[in-house]
Amino acid sequence: MNNNYLKNEKGSTLLVVMGLLMAAIFISFIFFDFFTTFAAKRVGQTSADSAALAAAEEAKQIYDKELKKQIKDRLEKLKSEQEAEEEGSDAAELPEDEGISTPLPGIGNALFGKEMPPGVEKWINGSIVDLDSLDLNEALKYLFEQDEINKISCGSIEDAFPQIEEAARHYAKLNGAEDDIEVEFPYEGEFKVFVKVKKKAEFVTVDENMFSGDENKVRAEAAVNIATPKGIDISCD
Repeated sequence: MNNNYLKNEKGSTLLVVMGLLMAAIFISFIFFDFFTTFAAKRVGQTSADSAALAAAEEAKQIYDKELKKQIKDRLEKLKSEQEAEEEGSDAAELPEDEGISTPLPGIGNALFGKEMPPGVEKWINGSIVDLDSLDLNEALKYLFEQDEINKISCGSIEDAFPQIEEAARHYAKLNGAEDDIEVEFPYEGEFKVFVKVKKKAEFVTVDENMFSGDENKVRAEAAVNIATPKGIDISCD
């Protein structure tokens, strides 16, 4: 009888051990799923940050190039006007009985009710012919009103939005996110780029077929300010 009792005890102990072992394995699977989800979230966030930074940098290069073009065009226009006035001044003379000739009013050192920056004056006079030698911030503030700067900057970015979107997608994929991303500009009315990415999470405790659509994907998002010229705040309506 004692032998039968001992055998039953051994059998019960084995069942308990097997049950505990299975529970431990199941718990380890749960922790594995938790870890992979957390890792996917980290990868997704890194991808979103990288994509947003890349998009913001691409946007800056685009609008910066357009602003430089607009600055040069306006400087050349002012220079042409100055040259035309100087030619007219040389040709204009008062009646002979006055005995003197009087030049027509030139551009002088002020336009638009603002003091002309030295660099702009040198450009108009022909002393500077390279934009890299010019203080572009001073020229921008002098030549354009704030609403013009906003319109040029925001318009150039919106026109080249596919290019910005592609830069964001490239860096999102490079850092592990999926190809399906969302890019938004402007973001909440500000001079920002917003990016949302997706990253698939792998599970061992749940069958993948139980998910529908994007339920098994973690999402991450990031918004980055686009750098602006010093002392100038750009906004898009």
